[in-house]
Amino acid sequence: MSGKKGGGGGKRDDSYFAAARRKNKNVRIIMIAVGIGIAVAIAAAVMAYSQARPYGPVGSAHVHAGFSVMLNGQEIDFSQARYQVGSTGSQLIHMEGGDGTTLHRHATGVTIGEFLHTVRMDIVDGCFVTDNNTQYCAQGDNRLLYFVNGEETDSIMDYVLEEDDRILITYGDLTEQQIQEQIDTVNDRPLVGAS
Repeated sequence: MSGKKGGGGGKRDDSYFAAARRKNKNVRIIMIAVGIGIAVAIAAAVMAYSQARPYGPVGSAHVHAGFSVMLNGQEIDFSQARYQVGSTGSQLIHMEGGDGTTLHRHATGVTIGEFLHTVRMDIVDGCFVTDNNTQYCAQGDNRLLYFVNGEETDSIMDYVLEEDDRILITYGDLTEQQIQEQIDTVNDRPLVGAS
């Protein structure tokens, strides 16, 4: 069976095999279009991810800083295995060697917020959120404060620590003397792994 091709004056092969070839050609075109769409989506996701995490490669830095989180006068024990480099999966910024007071940054641009996220903690809407989802929120006399080298700062999540920094995140109904004692504690600790 054959019929006329519309408008061209030529004949079109309407055999079973010709119809199957036309159908296969359409399927190939659709598959190519889907493949291109997937490739574009993957490229966009990779670009968005790289822009969201503008860090250098592991080894592009090697920085040590004293670090402490005090919640109602109790320090989080980052020496626990679940907070150490083997458990967090982060080679970029971590605690290591069973020490819980020295942060190690091994890539450029890595923030304190990245460290907190790797240990399943966060600071959101004026609340420090622990890895068991307990929230310590600034309200009433309880304050959430951040200190870098003894100086109070408004935010800590985007801070990129430098060599020999001393960082304190503290929460509670604290007197100035209690805050200073916590700052002194962080300042007086030796940095593990620093030369």
